Amino acid sequence: MNVRREGDSFSAEENGEVVGAARRTPDGGVVLELREPREGVALALLRAVAAARAEDADAAEAPTSFGSVHLQTDDQAAVVQAVTKLVPRVFRSRTTIVSPPRNGWIAVYDEVADRDPRQLKRLGQELSNASGLVTFTIGVEEDKAVHYIALERGRILDEYVSVPDFRGPLPPGDAVALRANPTVVARLTGASAASVRAVARTAASPDELPPAEELLRELSEVLGLEGTRIRFEEARYVPDAVVVDHE
Repeated sequence: MNVRREGDSFSAEENGEVVGAARRTPDGGVVLELREPREGVALALLRAVAAARAEDADAAEAPTSFGSVHLQTDDQAAVVQAVTKLVPRVFRSRTTIVSPPRNGWIAVYDEVADRDPRQLKRLGQELSNASGLVTFTIGVEEDKAVHYIALERGRILDEYVSVPDFRGPLPPGDAVALRANPTVVARLTGASAASVRAVARTAASPDELPPAEELLRELSEVLGLEGTRIRFEEARYVPDAVVVDHE
């Protein structure tokens, strides 16, 4: 028997058929629906719910990362086509969501890349290389730092980390390289270089800067990027977004 989870819902499958389902309720309860009154199916579903609660509790205590890829285009269909073709080649992901154009950019939210900055970088590079478009990967890492990478035709043109050595000390040259280049960013986005310089601040500690999500909001407004604070789980509710299932 296989139990699958999607958000707060669980389904038990046997020989390719759904034999039961469970749903968590906001008050902490569980609603069970069984095709037939089978104790084994009920136990499998309840154990899956309990395991999910434990996983969610651990995740809530751990620092979280999230991020998205933004391509400078209004052609949603072309981005959907690129995502459909490229994502399975880059990593195993069940779902990617492509937003409609907003302010001249289309956002891509992926189940795997959302929480893994390394995979987010890979996805951004692959999409930029395949499309030739100006592309930004941007998000928050471990609740501590804002990180963006600006690309064009797959090449990294600028990289910014608000707390360059939040994972550990860096050589001075490496830390300097992670400061924003306002001139490059202005050319790519049309933003004011002075505004980029004012917002894209760096510090030795997160405590010396606004909260990471607040800094992300300020920076996104300057760059003209919308939807940067949306997590993958929320992206499917963006009006006119296209959900691409890879499995």
